[in-house]
Amino acid sequence: MPGKGGRVVHSPRRPAIRPARPGDLARLGPVYERSGFGARLAGVVGFARARLDGEVVVAEAGGDLVGVAAGAVFGATGWVGGVAVVPGHRRAGLGGALTEAILQFLEGRGVATALLHATALGRPVYERLGFVPETAYLTLAGPTRPRPPGTPPVRPGRQADLEAVLALDLAATGEDRRRLLTALWPTGGLVAGDGRALGYHLASPWRSGGAVVAADPRAGLALLDAVRAAPGDEVAVSVPAANAPAVRSLQSAGFSERSRTVRMHRGPRVPWNPAALFGAHNLFWG
Repeated sequence: MPGKGGRVVHSPRRPAIRPARPGDLARLGPVYERSGFGARLAGVVGFARARLDGEVVVAEAGGDLVGVAAGAVFGATGWVGGVAVVPGHRRAGLGGALTEAILQFLEGRGVATALLHATALGRPVYERLGFVPETAYLTLAGPTRPRPPGTPPVRPGRQADLEAVLALDLAATGEDRRRLLTALWPTGGLVAGDGRALGYHLASPWRSGGAVVAADPRAGLALLDAVRAAPGDEVAVSVPAANAPAVRSLQSAGFSERSRTVRMHRGPRVPWNPAALFGAHNLFWG
């Protein structure tokens, strides 16, 4: 794995782990596909490295990329995500070694608490590294539909809304995600509430659904109705299981569970509010 100065340390028992080179990023789509994830995850980890003070590390064997992991930094917190190992190299400790390489990177950036979303396959690996489970996240998929009449007002976001959106996001997540939201807000968002913002929706460039954060359930559910009015036949939303109003609303609208993960942390627990999170950008940084 990377040592001081980014030098490569080879292990006789596993492929070499090193920081990704620029040319490697274009090769990550097939790695994610072979590992059972969508190729679009390559865009997520590339964004984290380019815009979120993050890093991508890869495992290389015989010139082939056989594993990958990434990190994103939000000040005192950081996320591990996009951890994938191709089938022929599993059960040899490679996923844990890739995760440790990213944790070393995050600690070097001053991160006190590392966060991630674990699948059932990955959870034992992360528990051995000291991660503690918090709550389940459900990815629910269901039909799109026009917004019903009489729902609370939702309007296009403006640049002038950004500071209120940042304050809402900080109160909900306990994290300073200014770099992320500032990068994505110009692409367009929605705001719930007349006058001051009570909630916001920001579409994800990498998947349907996107982030929905709201100070109260009425605003959050109004924004979910707006998300469901997106083009296409189906939309997917990832939401904390602890947000019962969001889960009930989606299930009553015909949404069903497609997958689930567990949010985990290592380090001091972040003072976040799952009841204010009605949708996630992705399961890398929530």
